[in-house]
Amino acid sequence: MKINVGIIGLGEVAQLVHLPILSDLNDKYRIKAVADISPSLNEFIVNKYNISNSYLSPSGIIKDPEIDAVFVLSPDQHHFEFVQESIKSGKHVFVEKPATLNIQQLKELVHLEQGFPNQITMVGYMRRYAGSFLRAKELIRVSTKKTEYLRFRDIICEGPFFVNQTRPIFSPADIPSDLIEASKKKRNQQLDSALGPETTAAHMTAYQMLTGLGCHSFSAVRELFGSPIRVKAAAASHQGVLLIIVLEYDGFLATYELVNNQEIVQFDATIEIYQKDRRLKINYESPYVRHQASTLELSVYAEGNAQTTIYGPDYKDPFVNEICEFYDCIASSRKPKTSLQDSLEDLELFQKIIETLKKSESV
Repeated sequence: MKINVGIIGLGEVAQLVHLPILSDLNDKYRIKAVADISPSLNEFIVNKYNISNSYLSPSGIIKDPEIDAVFVLSPDQHHFEFVQESIKSGKHVFVEKPATLNIQQLKELVHLEQGFPNQITMVGYMRRYAGSFLRAKELIRVSTKKTEYLRFRDIICEGPFFVNQTRPIFSPADIPSDLIEASKKKRNQQLDSALGPETTAAHMTAYQMLTGLGCHSFSAVRELFGSPIRVKAAAASHQGVLLIIVLEYDGFLATYELVNNQEIVQFDATIEIYQKDRRLKINYESPYVRHQASTLELSVYAEGNAQTTIYGPDYKDPFVNEICEFYDCIASSRKPKTSLQDSLEDLELFQKIIETLKKSESV
């Protein structure tokens, strides 16, 4: 069975990840149509991937009866409307994280999805499909050891350094300025709705750091340990691009660090789990360069002896894993673990983090 796919949004993530993967997985998928507000970008992608149809409006894809599944890869502020209309039109949907920018819109989508039980909607949290992560989850599951401390972080150099050396992006210059301004306005309205009164520009930036970057780590940790009992502390600096968060779980504390303004070439997206005489360390590499190895380090101490075992390297791209999982969910009518309902817990936690941040600043 081949699934006919329509792709909405042809920016960086589509060009780096989804288009080449869907093209490679030609035994499972057929890219039937693409949509972007840039005519030149549409033309570039259609010619590069030999795609038959392109649209300047997503409605062309959503209304196309030959399309089985829609990949929503547009800017975050447009996810709600495109996912909503795709579900109503009978399509399966893959939407990149975050599913939406505010809780109310996501709750509406969760409610809407319940009326279409034969359709699959999946949120793109690729780190939860990495081999190193799945191995760590299994080791935790079969062990009786209790976690005493959890440390996880996203200390990264942003994409341009990696992209410029590996897979240059086509950046169009023909997007109408009025559409750009309308999109920015929509984003600000959704952020205002999500964060409420007494919200500063730094709060908005911090929230977008969490929804755009931190959600990968929080979602993975949540699969391992569930949601935290509470947010004990939160601090931000440099207009919200540096964050430190302390979380309380049942029986242990966790710290999360986010640093997203450094020029040092580094991608440190790591989850470390401390269990007295055992430590599990899940290592992720930059998603901007595909097929980099992920590893799991397992360090143990017993009877005076220290030992570290490295699981991996695993070169299977987690993006490929999740897109294959989307296919399997459609083929078997099975709901994905990274569902709309699942992603709701991230937005609820991020809202609590910003509330804690506001309280700490008012003391």
